[in-house]
Amino acid sequence: MDYDTERLLLVRAQLSDQLDVLSVTSFDSNPLQFLTRLDAIRYTAAQNRFEAVAEIAAHFEEAMQRVTQRGGCDTVVREFTEIMDEAIGCRELGAHVAQTLLASVSMRLRN
Repeated sequence: MDYDTERLLLVRAQLSDQLDVLSVTSFDSNPLQFLTRLDAIRYTAAQNRFEAVAEIAAHFEEAMQRVTQRGGCDTVVREFTEIMDEAIGCRELGAHVAQTLLASVSMRLRN
């Protein structure tokens, strides 16, 4: 295995671990901790050129800030977490992948 492949696998594992920790963090009981962990995912993704994951994390954070005022946190968390998990495993890491996945979140949240 070459260095780039090993690095890619290592970053994917790190992002998956961070997402697992985020998934067990309750936004309702500790929004600051939740958003801090979400920001850590965005930062890790951006630093390692996982543009799709970084962009989805940024949109996730914006959605959580909006939803705090009107409720529905659980649905937003579930949908974005699933999409972010898909993005972490994607072969393509570019921002164009994020747009496709974000469109999927938008459609899910409207239904």
